[in-house]
Amino acid sequence: MTVQTEAVLAALLEHGGELWGFELSRLSGLAAGTIYPILQRLAAAGWVVSRWEDQSDAEAGGRPARRYHQLTVEGRSRAVHALEATAARRADLSRLLGLRPDTDAAPS
Repeated sequence: MTVQTEAVLAALLEHGGELWGFELSRLSGLAAGTIYPILQRLAAAGWVVSRWEDQSDAEAGGRPARRYHQLTVEGRSRAVHALEATAARRADLSRLLGLRPDTDAAPS
């Protein structure tokens, strides 16, 4: 799993509900051109569902309709597991390299 995919999953998990692309970009720190291919792959895997905002809501806001994205129940479970596994691997690697968990520098 890429760092970018982890960032998208973490943003969706932290928010807990639906996010539209700009919000997801802001929360994850990733560009839209990075986010949308990730969302497509996550949707194909059954981790994410997407829906278009009602046109009347968009018109009331004076803007184009937004596409909202949300983790599925399975996606939430798998995302939690994947992010925990990644954190554990990083901690193991830090220990092997003699790094302290709160810094990237090796102990002196």
